[in-house]
Amino acid sequence: MMSLCDGKVNKTYRVVGVNGQGKETRRLLELGIIAGQPIKILNKSSLKKVYLVEIRGYLLSVKASILKLVQVA
Repeated sequence: MMSLCDGKVNKTYRVVGVNGQGKETRRLLELGIIAGQPIKILNKSSLKKVYLVEIRGYLLSVKASILKLVQVA
């Protein structure tokens, strides 16, 4: 398993789980990033601090520090 931050642009992954506790983890689950869902990295910022991802048909712009909690396969 790897975190979503380690993924490549224009590749689809399947969410294995969300690690951690607290408000960031709860917010990711509320946004639909749950185990079994396909997620695609569309773009990374130049400094790789912000990622644009697509999940469940909508786009999310998420900080890399939060995406490190998302485990994908």
